[in-house]
Amino acid sequence: MELRQKLGLWFGLTSFTLLMVLPPPENMDPLAMRAAAVSLLMAIFWVTEAISIFATSFLPIALFPLLGVLDAKQIASSYGHHIVLLILGAFFVAKAIESNNLHKRIALSTIRAVGTSRPKVMLSFMIATSILSMWTSNNSTTLMMLPIGMAILYREKELGADISRFAPALMLCIAYSASIGGTGTLVGTPPNLLFVSTVEEIFPDAPLLVFSDWLKIGIPFVVLFLPVSWIYLVKYFKVDGDLKGSSEIIDQEYHDLGPMSEGEKKVSLIIFIYAMGFIFRNWWSGLLGVESFVKDSTVAFLASFFLFLLPSGRKDDSGRSVKLLDWKEAKEIPWGIAMMIGGGLAIASSFKSSGLISWVAGVINLEGIPILLVILIFVTAMVFITEINSNTASTAIFLPLLAGLSKAGGFHPYILMIPATIAASCAFMLPSGTGPNASVLSSGHLSIPQMAKVGFGLNILVIIFIVILLYFVILPIMNISSSVPSWM
Repeated sequence: MELRQKLGLWFGLTSFTLLMVLPPPENMDPLAMRAAAVSLLMAIFWVTEAISIFATSFLPIALFPLLGVLDAKQIASSYGHHIVLLILGAFFVAKAIESNNLHKRIALSTIRAVGTSRPKVMLSFMIATSILSMWTSNNSTTLMMLPIGMAILYREKELGADISRFAPALMLCIAYSASIGGTGTLVGTPPNLLFVSTVEEIFPDAPLLVFSDWLKIGIPFVVLFLPVSWIYLVKYFKVDGDLKGSSEIIDQEYHDLGPMSEGEKKVSLIIFIYAMGFIFRNWWSGLLGVESFVKDSTVAFLASFFLFLLPSGRKDDSGRSVKLLDWKEAKEIPWGIAMMIGGGLAIASSFKSSGLISWVAGVINLEGIPILLVILIFVTAMVFITEINSNTASTAIFLPLLAGLSKAGGFHPYILMIPATIAASCAFMLPSGTGPNASVLSSGHLSIPQMAKVGFGLNILVIIFIVILLYFVILPIMNISSSVPSWM
């Protein structure tokens, strides 16, 4: 066990014990104190990785019933929530994309279409990576794009080209665009789902947020910030000139794919129906008279069913037909992420049921503080906290607190919660911030100090960008005003 983990274990257990034995502050219900104790313990364990971050997510199952905060049935509903099922279904679809090699065809087609100058190659990688990361995990997308980028760099070096500036720029293009692209759709990254599920848990009377609602938030951010980050990287590394011969590698890899396989065609069709099912869910479910019964998870598992059902046209070693997705592949999905969302939902539920949110709203006074300053403070905090902590863990702890702070400030909770959710996916400085950062660092083409220096500048840019875009553009598009909604 590392020193950080030992300190985290000691500090976490000590903090938990102190909150359990000390009398609660004035006007704080003892149940709220116990909920705070468990939440603080989880936050410390998540940050320090005193135990596995996924194992930490199971603490509410044991502790909340034992402490009388939530009963076992309530806790179980958090881990079996329809949002948890949605991420599982989305993981199945993403796995089918990978298993049938469709992700590589999408990536290579995009790269070939954009151009072969070095800046254009960077842009093509960013576009391809961001598109894929909207539907598959950010880390999986990075690991798929990394070998293609490495092959280009190897070929350039082999031909005598100077890649000292181009190499780190291309690696960071892959990492950053994976994180940025994940914000684009509801299933792109876990914090997006945590936002929707936390709202549903804490504000049950709020209008249900669905896949199409998130597109109004995520797509504008991706479409506008992706070119900003590309220009920043091109200018920072002073990348210019054309590739010496690496375009041949892209053409060859694309040629090696051959014509679209039966599996690719079927998965493409299912993904199209899957996306349309999300976007037009209210229309078709209303047409069928099941609007109040159907959730986005219904669409995800319907798509998953057909992936498990339909043959891919491939044969295994024994000559048997292989499905578009089989269980051997499906069981490799990141189940732990789904459980982290469940843990986050359990925290949100405890905040509401114990009265902790009301207590936070009562002790913190935000009146008189400009709303833009409040947003700026919490977006900045989220960006830099996520540099040292999982973005899923950060949002699981932060979002219920921000819901309480919104009550304290007397404004719409989305004004804080949406910017913070986007900010959780924008850790660009350290390898500990996100899986994509760590993956590209392992390429050997850039160092941690280099990543930190480049990433710090982009962090500052994204903080300003999120505050301006969300407050002045996206929230008005969604008809969200600063006033307290009737359902709050």
